[in-house]
Amino acid sequence: MDDIEKLKNYKVLYVEDDDITREMASRMISKYFRNIVIAADGREGLEKFSAEAPDLIITDLSMPEMSGFEMISHNKDVPIIVTTAYRNETESLDNVNAVVFKPVNKKLLLQAISDIYD
Repeated sequence: MDDIEKLKNYKVLYVEDDDITREMASRMISKYFRNIVIAADGREGLEKFSAEAPDLIITDLSMPEMSGFEMISHNKDVPIIVTTAYRNETESLDNVNAVVFKPVNKKLLLQAISDIYD
């Protein structure tokens, strides 16, 4: 990513139900984005999406309360990166910008973000 500094001004909504994964990945992306909004499931993610107007959504798919599938179906304009451990879940996705398989690799996640904003 040539101009990583430009990312500092973007707001990211990160949705992940697993506590350890959420903590590790949010720490990783906080090095690049100043404003990260965290949600623990799709329902909370959708609420924060409406309230916070993020520039980018990074979300898991399999979550309690509301899945990432349902949450992202409400979005039409914001770029989405899906993180999932299940490759077969991604076969029906057509409204996402990138998929990064778990465990999330920093280089692959940053490449996916770079591809969206370059």
